[in-house]
Amino acid sequence: MRTFPLALSGLTAVALIGTACSDSTTALNTDRTQVQAAYEGLTGFVDDDFGDTGAVGTSAASPAFDSYGVQDTAIAPLFWGRVRVVRGGPRPVVSLNIVVQGDSAWVTRGVGFQGIFLADTSADGTFNPTSKPLAEGVQQRAVFARDPAAPHGWRAVALTLLDWQPTAADRRTVQVERVAVYRNDTLQLEVENPDSLIAVDAHVPQLHQGDTVRVEAHVANTTGGSFSPSTFAFLHVRHADPTGIRWRRIRMVDNGNGDFSLAWIVRFTGRDRFVVDALDAATLQLGTADNYRANEWGIPFRVE
Repeated sequence: MRTFPLALSGLTAVALIGTACSDSTTALNTDRTQVQAAYEGLTGFVDDDFGDTGAVGTSAASPAFDSYGVQDTAIAPLFWGRVRVVRGGPRPVVSLNIVVQGDSAWVTRGVGFQGIFLADTSADGTFNPTSKPLAEGVQQRAVFARDPAAPHGWRAVALTLLDWQPTAADRRTVQVERVAVYRNDTLQLEVENPDSLIAVDAHVPQLHQGDTVRVEAHVANTTGGSFSPSTFAFLHVRHADPTGIRWRRIRMVDNGNGDFSLAWIVRFTGRDRFVVDALDAATLQLGTADNYRANEWGIPFRVE
């Protein structure tokens, strides 16, 4: 006669445990959803693409930064670019991992692309770019802290640079190894590993309209080959054009020994990223060869 109440008590206990687990899981899923929304709300800092789509022209540098050194066997074409998502082709593959522990959250996001690289390598006055396969991915990490006053209840504490690399490890022969950012000749940020977390409030460069920003980069290239120079570097930036906020791709000055630099003037306010884009010379010179090798670092900044 006593077994029924005991059994009932056991069932009740199981039910209560199940409810507690369900509540905990629901809370965790809610946190993850909110963290994802907070991460995606960092527009400009976390965008997985950059630059105009397709073969576009390279903007001229300012006169003070217009000396590129000796170019004997490699000349970058004026019109080139990327189409990471081809109409009717493979869609980007997105991976997103969010870990929430108490009042802290960690986000790791990756996007893989199968697109094409375009370059108009002929000097015949006709716009007829050739194409080659582009298999590339971008990675970024971020850290958030619970904050009821922040959008979606989570505040961004730190994040890494955006790091684009070829999907195949053996194609990663071009590597940006250092980027330094100066505002009016004062160092604002120096990064030697794109996976290093930088504090959003303390280390993300804070700029103002009219500031002169100098970007320095060091690039290593182990591809080999006979082209000289062996590496080209460009800066993609949206806040340097006085006519409006739009992408400009500007050739960086080749200072020799893998060092490149360029200065630009801040024209507009906003939150964004500029991108140091390093490519092997053969990627640009040989229009149809399947030889895409590049590395791009996206550096977040804000203009107030």
